[in-house]
Amino acid sequence: MPREVDSAQRLADIAAATVRVARASGPHAVTIRAVARELGGSTTLVTNYLPSRAALILNALDRGSDRWQGELDRMLAAAGPAEGFAAVVEWAMHSGTDDPVLRALILEIIQNADREPDLRAALQSETERFEALLEEHAAAAGYADPAHVAGLAYLLVRGSYLATAEDPQRWSDAHLREVIRATLDTQPRR
Repeated sequence: MPREVDSAQRLADIAAATVRVARASGPHAVTIRAVARELGGSTTLVTNYLPSRAALILNALDRGSDRWQGELDRMLAAAGPAEGFAAVVEWAMHSGTDDPVLRALILEIIQNADREPDLRAALQSETERFEALLEEHAAAAGYADPAHVAGLAYLLVRGSYLATAEDPQRWSDAHLREVIRATLDTQPRR
């Protein structure tokens, strides 16, 4: 009789292994074979749940996204409407243990989105959700042009992912927050 496997737990284990591979060898090293090796099994251990490298990366980001959503909900609950925009930006800049690796995987998606339709669709969907969230909270915070401020915040936050990958010593979390806050504070409010 085959052993029963908890699918949700297996996907979580695969996500954790994906992050470990990316942390140890870089996001380009994330392959089905490398993740299976990290889990101590054959490639079918992974492909029974995730059929492609794109699915592997998206699974890891989905697990991170679940955690990020919980953090965002807590931050927004603690903030008033006027502080919600600042909370969303702070949340997007937060760096937990796995966040630098997950951001590197986001950059990997961006790099490969033109060749992998699943990655392109996931990237587009996530971008639209994030920009809508920023715009909603920029409007509640009283910015004169919430769409403009949301676009600016999006570019600053996503640009920070690239900056920290290029030069993490120069672009520390504190320095990034300072630059982003100072830039957004120059935007007119109603």
